[in-house]
Amino acid sequence: MLNNLRFYLLIFGFLALFFHISGCNDTTYVQGKRLYVANCQNCHMEDGSGLGSLIPALNKSGQIGSANFACIIKNGLNDTIFQDSTYLLKHMPAFKKISATEITNIVNYVNNTWAQNFKESTIIDVENILNNCQ
Repeated sequence: MLNNLRFYLLIFGFLALFFHISGCNDTTYVQGKRLYVANCQNCHMEDGSGLGSLIPALNKSGQIGSANFACIIKNGLNDTIFQDSTYLLKHMPAFKKISATEITNIVNYVNNTWAQNFKESTIIDVENILNNCQ
C-alpha cells in the first residue's frame, strides 16, 4: 500500500512539473504584451507597423524609449507626426483608466520589443513621469 502511494505521488509530481514547464511563456514582459494586445494592437498592429498613413508605426517611432511615451499612453495625442517624410495629423485616444502599473508594463514591452537602447522602467519612474506630463 505504501509503495502504491509513493508511485502515485511520484507520477503526480512529474505531471505537475510537466504542466508547469509546458505552461511557461518565453515572451519577455508577458503582462505588457497582454495589455498591448488588448489596448494597442488593433491600431498599431501586432508587429508595431501601424496602418500606413492612418496610424503611425510604433516599431520605428521616436517616441518609444522616451519619457514622453508614458504620457502619450495616459493622455493621448492630438498632434502632427512626421513619418516617412510626411506630416500626418493624428489623434490617439487617452487611456485615463489604465494604471501606472499597466502603463509600466506596456512601456517595458514596447521598448523591449522595438527600442534601440532599451532601459527598463520601474513603476516609480512611470509614476514620476505621469505626474509631470505636459
